[in-house]
Amino acid sequence: MIPRWQVEELADTLIKSAESAGRIVSELRPREWMQDGAPEVYVEQHQTLLNEIEQVRLAAMAMKREPESLSDTVGTFLWLDRTDSLLASVTGGVRTYYNPNVANLLDAVRNRNAARLAELKQYMSQLATHVEESMEIAHREAQRCRSEIIARPPE
Repeated sequence: MIPRWQVEELADTLIKSAESAGRIVSELRPREWMQDGAPEVYVEQHQTLLNEIEQVRLAAMAMKREPESLSDTVGTFLWLDRTDSLLASVTGGVRTYYNPNVANLLDAVRNRNAARLAELKQYMSQLATHVEESMEIAHREAQRCRSEIIARPPE
């Protein structure tokens, strides 16, 4: 499995990336783009994206605190994956209705996150396998103890 310190570094990177993306996205004003013909959906996507970026940050913080927690790891992965899709859509709006240079910054965030998403997916798979193996060992041990207790003669 990926060592704990490496998972903590991954979480730190995700936290910093979310904070960086949040700063860029918070500066966007999609309502103003509507004057140039942008659909209103960008306004809703913008707000949703801000909320989801914060969820990625919070999930990564939880994963950093408990790297062995499968639920925290899966949660971080799911938030990051969903945020990536939404960020792609908003980036398209930024490129068309606002500023291609800002869109390039957002593309850079997405590109960095793609590598982190792959690393997180690998860790999530390793962690799930580890948890399953641990549960199987615990189950076998519980069955062994149960058999011993049943096999004891009454006192």
